Amino acid sequence: MVLGVALAASPDDQNASESGGSEEFRQTTELIQADLPRWKVAMGTEATELKLNPKPILRWTNPATGRMHGEIYVWTADGRPEAVMSLYKVWEPAWGFAGEFQSLSGAKLVAERGRSVAWRCDEPGITFREVPDAPVVAQTPARRLRQMRAMANDFTAVLMDYRQNAKGERQALRLLTNAVFRYSSPDSNVADGAMFAFVLGTDAEVFLLLEARGENGANRWQYALARLNCDELAAFRKEQEVWRVGKATYNERNQPYVFMSLPESP
Repeated sequence: MVLGVALAASPDDQNASESGGSEEFRQTTELIQADLPRWKVAMGTEATELKLNPKPILRWTNPATGRMHGEIYVWTADGRPEAVMSLYKVWEPAWGFAGEFQSLSGAKLVAERGRSVAWRCDEPGITFREVPDAPVVAQTPARRLRQMRAMANDFTAVLMDYRQNAKGERQALRLLTNAVFRYSSPDSNVADGAMFAFVLGTDAEVFLLLEARGENGANRWQYALARLNCDELAAFRKEQEVWRVGKATYNERNQPYVFMSLPESP
């Protein structure tokens, strides 16, 4: 069973940019769709090309930051997400077109835009850990999804925003009700998995991956966390800190996470 599907958000999580039907939203969507074919991502020493999931796992906006619209995509190998990419345009303040990449892989990744290397990551992007006191992995997909939702609710995440305050302003992130991507990957010994998003507005800042991993059917629940924001971020499980990353450097294109400005495709 290879799932590999973006999951629809609940009514509470519907993206305001979709419902608004604004001209800026339309133009941003056209810009992103024109840019996507320019990208290619490869994994491992043999540079195996990853598959772009054709539908965005999330369309987002972030009114607290400005007038902006974006879409988030995953790149997969045998159904498992190995990289996540956000493409967006900030209309006000006029920052223009930009992109973010985050490795979700244990192998090295290389992303090309056109014929130029835009990002290269030679180290693992995430680290999996056992979920403490996790339930025995259920036998059916529906029951496993219920287990993953329950485990995701044990996590919280925060962002330190330095835009208005040099000392940083702590902002609690909101966990979207539904997973944004569901998958399995026999080649990676992943019987089932899901990505959950912690957001500001509907803009994903942190991803939580939950996977039933193991060999010969001996699966156990494991989790990993990944950033999609350049600010300092932290995550907690049942109020105990389990993950923290510092502020990222803009345009540092050899790290697991990169944020870059992009020229708009004609």
